[in-house]
Amino acid sequence: MWKIDYDKVSSERIKQVGEDALAFKEQGFHCSESLIRAVWPYVLPERALSDDVLRIIMPFRGGISGSTSSHCGGLTVGVALAGAIYGRLKTDEDPKLASSVVRMYWRIYLENFGTSNCTLLRRDEPGPEAPSICGCLIARAARLMVAYFDSLKMDMPPLEEVYAWTVDRSQEPCHERVVPMWPNDEH
Repeated sequence: MWKIDYDKVSSERIKQVGEDALAFKEQGFHCSESLIRAVWPYVLPERALSDDVLRIIMPFRGGISGSTSSHCGGLTVGVALAGAIYGRLKTDEDPKLASSVVRMYWRIYLENFGTSNCTLLRRDEPGPEAPSICGCLIARAARLMVAYFDSLKMDMPPLEEVYAWTVDRSQEPCHERVVPMWPNDEH
């Protein structure tokens, strides 16, 4: 099975994107806003990050719409970036590639974090990256995204293999059964 090749990706680049993402968080941006601002220039340097993209991504913050009861911005921004990189614009373009790339990112995200649920992720203790758990999650997710997309760019498997990628959520706690940390927009 395909995996991120950490020996091939630039460790300095990975370290820097984590720092960049944390700097945006410290400026007051939420997870999704910080991640798109930090990661976009690394994975799509030839394309400007538009105000429309920034506005589209903003509501993914805080477990989608500040609910803390759904997917972390670390997952949803990775999904959006997979669409920006591998998505199609015309019906005669590949209809399966972006979704397949998302499934592998989701799988790797779950392997690294155990869940994509904002509330469950925020119950952990902060790590060395930042004084808050969200800051740590943002830095780690930024590094994961760049490592993932860089690895794909360097070594894209044959399409038949990519199309067969799956994500197994059977061990992940059911999002609908997790009680949010607080009501919407109280954080």
